[in-house]
Amino acid sequence: MQWMLFVGFALLCVSLPCINSASFPVGVYKTGCHSRSFWIWVQKDFLGPTWQIEIFNDTSYPVVLDDDLSAQCGYTKSRDVYGNVEVRISFLGCWVNNLNDNQFDTAVQFRARRSNGDITYLLSKSCQLLDPWNMREIICEENYMEVSVIRIVPLDRNWLKTDPQQFWPLVQGGLSQRWQVQFTVNKTQIIMSAKDAFKKGYGMNATATRVVFRTRYQSLESMILTDGDYHYNAILSIMYYTQALIRLTVNTTLACPNDPPVMTQTSLSWLTPAVLSPLVLEPSLYTTTNLKLGLNGQLIDANLIAQNHYTFQNDGNTVDVTVPIGAPGGYTESDIVNNTYGSSYRIHLFLEQEWNEQPADITRHTMFKPIVTPFQPLPPIFINYTIPENYYFNVSLGNFFPDVDLKSFIIKKVPLTVIEAKNMGFNVIKVPNANNTNAFFLQVPFNDPLVVQQYINETTSRHYTLYVTYVMTLLEKDKDFTYTEVVVCILADVVLPTYNGSCGADRLILDMTHGNLDRYWIPYIRNLPLTRDLAQSEKYVINGQGPVFHFEVPLFAVGLVYEDITLRGIMARLDWSLRDNKTLEIKSKYSVFCRFPTDRLLVCFPNGTVKATVIGLDTKPNFNPQKTHLKDPTCTPKEADDTLALFSFSVYNCGTVRKFDGDFLLYENEVTFDREVLPENQPIISRDSNYRLTLRCKYPVRDIQQFHGKLKEIPIKRGFSAVYRSSQARALKKREHDELGAVLRLSKDDTFTNFYQSEDFPVAIQRAAGLYFEVDVPRKLPGFPPAMLQECWATITPQKDGFPQWDLIANGCAKDGINSTTINLSPDSPPRFWVKMEDPISQIYVHCQLALHEAVSCQNTKRPDQETEKRSVPPAGPYPISVGPITIVKDNGVQYLHVGEKTWSSWVWILSVGLAVFVVFTIAAVSVAARIFVC
Repeated sequence: MQWMLFVGFALLCVSLPCINSASFPVGVYKTGCHSRSFWIWVQKDFLGPTWQIEIFNDTSYPVVLDDDLSAQCGYTKSRDVYGNVEVRISFLGCWVNNLNDNQFDTAVQFRARRSNGDITYLLSKSCQLLDPWNMREIICEENYMEVSVIRIVPLDRNWLKTDPQQFWPLVQGGLSQRWQVQFTVNKTQIIMSAKDAFKKGYGMNATATRVVFRTRYQSLESMILTDGDYHYNAILSIMYYTQALIRLTVNTTLACPNDPPVMTQTSLSWLTPAVLSPLVLEPSLYTTTNLKLGLNGQLIDANLIAQNHYTFQNDGNTVDVTVPIGAPGGYTESDIVNNTYGSSYRIHLFLEQEWNEQPADITRHTMFKPIVTPFQPLPPIFINYTIPENYYFNVSLGNFFPDVDLKSFIIKKVPLTVIEAKNMGFNVIKVPNANNTNAFFLQVPFNDPLVVQQYINETTSRHYTLYVTYVMTLLEKDKDFTYTEVVVCILADVVLPTYNGSCGADRLILDMTHGNLDRYWIPYIRNLPLTRDLAQSEKYVINGQGPVFHFEVPLFAVGLVYEDITLRGIMARLDWSLRDNKTLEIKSKYSVFCRFPTDRLLVCFPNGTVKATVIGLDTKPNFNPQKTHLKDPTCTPKEADDTLALFSFSVYNCGTVRKFDGDFLLYENEVTFDREVLPENQPIISRDSNYRLTLRCKYPVRDIQQFHGKLKEIPIKRGFSAVYRSSQARALKKREHDELGAVLRLSKDDTFTNFYQSEDFPVAIQRAAGLYFEVDVPRKLPGFPPAMLQECWATITPQKDGFPQWDLIANGCAKDGINSTTINLSPDSPPRFWVKMEDPISQIYVHCQLALHEAVSCQNTKRPDQETEKRSVPPAGPYPISVGPITIVKDNGVQYLHVGEKTWSSWVWILSVGLAVFVVFTIAAVSVAARIFVC
């Protein structure tokens, strides 16, 4: 039996929450006695987020004070302006031990929720009444209104022995049934017993000398009264005590002004009526005897009011209490709303007013007024104190209240804590202001790597730019906000480089005297950055030691510009520039010009132009350079004399042959001198020897730009190059006014039997349907190949050169890319192609260029965009054709899924197996259930 009792006790301990009792540590709580209440203060962080107050009833059992019971019993749970817990308990409240209305004792218990269980902290307090009671005293607390009136009763000893002991509330029913209360609501009187009034949330009591009535704001019998510009929370009530031959009537009317304070940007004003008319019975006899202002539960005198710059005055109609926002006695709390810094101001005032209508009938009226101003944005003030000649930034950001601190910086996108900033040589200083705010100073040297330096072109000045973001934090709320500023200082401290150019026998020479910004700039030769690899490959001579930079470029090295090449000489130019290392903007430039005699020469220009010289004295016997030509006999020297010839031609004509050589594209042509032969009727004797000179240019393949049918962001003029045979050229010249009369047509489907007419445009085509095009060529030029599609592209405007553009066909072959193109190359049908547009465009025009050439095979190992070989039969043209506009519309959103026979058979098989499994499982379940039931 004992072990069962032990186990039961253990289970009870496990099932009930663990509660520990403790005492408040020193310094985390305070208690005090105010004029008519107990005062308890607890540090805000000690109790944690979850806590409650418990009061011990007459049986010493703790009762939890919720909001309704607190208002009914005279308890106020609040917080001071700093957020600490503050509890006020009326001397006439419930379960306060009252000794003849002069000695008051109370005990309360705080219960705090902890991770390992609840902890209770017990507090007790005893207070003496130092200020005698007045005839009537009214308190307008934060959560309730209370009135106590002195009671005068006959000297009935039997009544005195019983009635004062019936303190309210009691479990069995409150005050004596002889007490009743009468309410007046909209001129209607409502009478109820004390017991019924208690059930409705009213607090009533009769102490040794006073009758107490208490109610929460906005009860059923309360109302809002208006007196001029003022409004009151009021309840009109009378309490009765009745016994044989005696009827005691006590006026317990309550009225508390409830108008909100008047706010401005700089101050708040609490305005109350000087005469509380609902409480005045004889206005003609009304006399104000005392008017005092209180702060944080304590009355203050005129000296402190003046010291805090408050305004406290009574003009007979209005009592005006005006407080500057941020004044002492209150607390300014910072906050962040949408990364905007601002604050609200808190202050707890109370007003104590006394008056009489008979010399001995004094009424004291006390109003508590906690005030919180709405959030007011306070944009930080950024001040630039920088003096450029000091070579450092000096800036400040303020003004912040003490609950705000500087957490870190972000400078040029680099996050830095305050300690890291100081370790880098920055000065970070917190400077207090006279108005109890702080400013944060930051000093950054101009030469720090996080400072952006930018040279101002064609001047001797540069910009020093500081990109700084302050990360500020609210200490008590753990909330951050940022403020970003850009500070620019201009300082005339730039020393520009100077240049001197000269010409060597076979090279161009540049001498540059350094300035003070060279380390921020990159040297360029024309459009090539001067790198170690480039210098070695082109045999540049560089000497960068000392204050002068020496640079030599051989005549035929990469990077030079040949302005003029003639038989009279070569004009070469060296373009030198220094560019910003971030933006590549040219900061300084210089050009060296040199003229050299024309000698043996072969120059391959980036645009495909080749210039070469042929010297007739190179052979024995000599030959006449004026009679030389390239593979194409029509390509003769641009200039020639008896000893020297200069050729200038493009790698795309004059019979130039191209082929791949590893990673290079090799272009070859040949200078030929044909011997002269004597007439046939004379002996054949050669007068001149044959001469052949091979000209070869190599271009790296990786330098060729490749296009993959992507969107072009800028307009590009369409070009067309063609090489004609001599007979074809003559025929075209005779027919220079002939036209093919070709038309680009849009077919309605892939049968190419029904086409849209010109009056049908614009036409709408669904994106998934595809576009089918055909070229109608009504006539053919005699002696020429058939018309073939050379290039096709799409634009969103009627102009052929409009942009953006999408390539569809290039060099006679379909382009790879997002938009798929298919070409019909059959010689038995007109040129046709079809396109499926995947780009998100709504309307297009399609443009093409026809050329006269044989069909080309696009089946090779290279992509079309890498095709560089010339066709064996050169094209003729171009002949531009267009069609549009074509509107590309989205699908209607309904998709029909076609399931083939194989797919359907799979689904039928899966469904069959699933159904069979389900039947077997059901039969098994029924069998098991039947067996269990039978057993």
